[in-house]
Amino acid sequence: MITSSAYTLNITDSFNHDLLLKDTWLVILHASRTPPHVGILINGNYNSLTIKGHELNIDIKVLLKTIQQKKIDTLFIKLKKHPVFSLDYQKEICQYYIQQYKQVQVNQASCLSPIKLFIQEFYAISELKNELLFELVERLKQNNYITTTLGIGIKNKISDNSFSLPTYSNEQLQEIIKTESDNYNKA
Repeated sequence: MITSSAYTLNITDSFNHDLLLKDTWLVILHASRTPPHVGILINGNYNSLTIKGHELNIDIKVLLKTIQQKKIDTLFIKLKKHPVFSLDYQKEICQYYIQQYKQVQVNQASCLSPIKLFIQEFYAISELKNELLFELVERLKQNNYITTTLGIGIKNKISDNSFSLPTYSNEQLQEIIKTESDNYNKA
């Protein structure tokens, strides 16, 4: 019997960017890097927290162009449709949570921080302070909140239609945030 190991996602064979124009998606950029970057795409509108600050209202066409030009391995994880709240309201709340943080900062906020608040708000998955991306995705998977996963630039990283998310420690994450922040502040 084959069982899928922890921290893997089943990838849908066909990629259709029209699917990204609607619904709510977690977007994992640099999906095989440690750590990857995560944002939220709602109705084709991308939002995330970065070292530079807020990325709000980025059109999916712009995001896809950047992904293709820079050859960024990317996962799009479609979340189950919320039974009550509209996508416009979800986007508003998502942006509100992102704006609660100035930027990604060591021991204060990662790109995942506002995502955790959003997931807690709309999917009742409690925010765990030190939870890392691969762990949160696993909880979403266990609760059947993931309906589809699409990928770009990951063909050579898929085994049996599964993609393994990188695992890392909170200490590694904080060290990488520190390095990235230092590099950004020098520029």
